[in-house]
Amino acid sequence: MLERIRKVRKDQRGFTLIELIMVLVILGILLALALPSYLGTRRKAYIAEADQRLQEWATQQWLYYVEHNGFAGTAQVSLPTNTANWSFSGGDCSGTGPCVATASGLGVVANASIVYSVLSDGTRSITSSGF
Repeated sequence: MLERIRKVRKDQRGFTLIELIMVLVILGILLALALPSYLGTRRKAYIAEADQRLQEWATQQWLYYVEHNGFAGTAQVSLPTNTANWSFSGGDCSGTGPCVATASGLGVVANASIVYSVLSDGTRSITSSGF
């Protein structure tokens, strides 16, 4: 019986080197196809993060303007807090405007910037670069 088991094990073969290489090549091709899409989606999420924070800031500025007939300084309406991906600056816009804030990219989006402006009539303009 033991002799029979040893014979069966001896007759069994594993994967050949060619089969293993083919599997690695196929996995490499799949990775090459999927990775750019993943990185692009991640970058878009970082940009959406900054845009959403600046939109909230612009809405707060406009609401302050409607109530007080002038834009708020940073003491009343503060800029969004800096994140791992974005550094926010500007925003001290006491008076009638325009009120401007800038998000400068860090890390993955290092070359990107978004400039958000709010005018006294409530219109907003967005300028971006580095995308």
